[in-house]
Amino acid sequence: MERRALMLAMGGFVGAWGGGAVLGATPAAAAGSGVVVDVTAHGAKGNGTTDDTAAFQSALAAVKTVPGGATLLIPPGTYPIGTSLVLGAGTTVSAYGARIVRLWNSGALLKNFDSVTKVYGYEGAGSLAVLGGTWDMRGSVYTSQSDAIGFAHCDGVLVKDCTFVDTPSAHAVELNAVRNAAIVDCVFDGHHPGDGASLTMKEAVQITCATTGNLPAPAYDSTACQDILITGCTLRAGTTTGPFGALCGDHAGAAGVTHRRIRVIGNTVEKSGAYGIRAADWQDSVIADNTIGGVAVHGIYLNSPKGNALTGITVSGNTIRDVDGSSGISVTAGTTGARHRDITVTGNTVVSVRGEAGIYAAQTDGLTVTRNTVTTTVRLTTGGNCQGIHVQNAPYAIVAGNTVSDVQGDGIGVDFGSAADATAAPGALIADNTVSTCAGPGINTGVDGATVRRNHVTGATAYAVRIGGKAAGTLVQANTVEAVTGGASGAAVGVMAGSAGTWVAGNDLTARGAGTPAIVDNGTGTTAVQNTI
Repeated sequence: MERRALMLAMGGFVGAWGGGAVLGATPAAAAGSGVVVDVTAHGAKGNGTTDDTAAFQSALAAVKTVPGGATLLIPPGTYPIGTSLVLGAGTTVSAYGARIVRLWNSGALLKNFDSVTKVYGYEGAGSLAVLGGTWDMRGSVYTSQSDAIGFAHCDGVLVKDCTFVDTPSAHAVELNAVRNAAIVDCVFDGHHPGDGASLTMKEAVQITCATTGNLPAPAYDSTACQDILITGCTLRAGTTTGPFGALCGDHAGAAGVTHRRIRVIGNTVEKSGAYGIRAADWQDSVIADNTIGGVAVHGIYLNSPKGNALTGITVSGNTIRDVDGSSGISVTAGTTGARHRDITVTGNTVVSVRGEAGIYAAQTDGLTVTRNTVTTTVRLTTGGNCQGIHVQNAPYAIVAGNTVSDVQGDGIGVDFGSAADATAAPGALIADNTVSTCAGPGINTGVDGATVRRNHVTGATAYAVRIGGKAAGTLVQANTVEAVTGGASGAAVGVMAGSAGTWVAGNDLTARGAGTPAIVDNGTGTTAVQNTI
């Protein structure tokens, strides 16, 4: 990643080194004393056939004797390793040009903990850097679950310029109760599910908390992650295995535990078994300027496996293509129904979704969906809707300035979901959107007090604007409607039975199409004034 872009992405919060040290991290140490310990001086051959485990252990023992830490230098070569390598505080591993090959099942290839010593909070061995190298996790026949890197209970982690090959049934990098970490310019090349594990359950970078049954790094005190940056990375399927389930995120979590200030910026997802980016239990976080394609469920997925509320998340400037399974961007409620808050989805491009929606957001207070482009959505099943933008149970949501086209369902839908009535999600603003070529209504809303204003709808089916049957006090104003298909069975503006107190004012309906009524009113107390028909 270009230097200035990385500095901006880091935002000044990678506390162990700061931006200059991260960018200057080449074979020289990024942390510690500046002392370099060469594994070949401790007997490592790097010839691809000799087991170099003992030499690495000897070199690491020497590193640990240096006050403040040192650099473990792994020169170019191929190094078979048969056990976990445990890093002490202040260790930098410099492996540019080297290939480190896992021989068999050994747990995490690099880690900073043992399975016995209890470390609380962020007090473990930190200020760690892993720079360069190809970390080949295939083992003899993949064997069983193993992270490539597992760091826990620590402050200060940098993983940069690394390539991870065929990680078996686990994660390339696990951050477990970690603060101030950056994963920069890494390649995640293939994942082997093994052990019957699903591809959807394993992230290349897991951002998780210290809980029983997770990484064997006690104490299990539910410490969360904070201040994590993932930037410039690439997720791909691998040449001999399938893809990971996501670039990053978590599939477990804990009730009441959330991760703060996560930044996922400028990455590329070429292929994923489920999600491009999975924001699980995140707060005060940013997902920006990523390119995501070839995913099986959601391009960007905001959720909580344990039903925690997500707050203060911005999803902006991402490009998502070729989703086959659900949504381009999805904000969904957890199993316990906690309400999310202050979610912004803006300036994203979503192209070619086979599923339920281009953008879907539910159960969120303070939701903003603006300036997005959604094109070409296709129903997953015959009965599916596949809306361009679908908002559910989000009081006072703002859906504005979006462009939606070529949709096999409604262009924009705002409703109250499974709530008892339309009062559960009042006050939506649906404004200044451009909607064209929909197999359903252009704009379809059924919540109380909605404002549908200054939208341009072309080529909708049945209705350009449809007001659902339980809505009260809807304002439909200054919209422009063209070429509605469906003739007498629809209308430019349709007010459904059960709606009350709808105002239809100042709309231009002249180009609605031959045989299509201007306004069909089956509600009560509807007022239609100053419309051009």
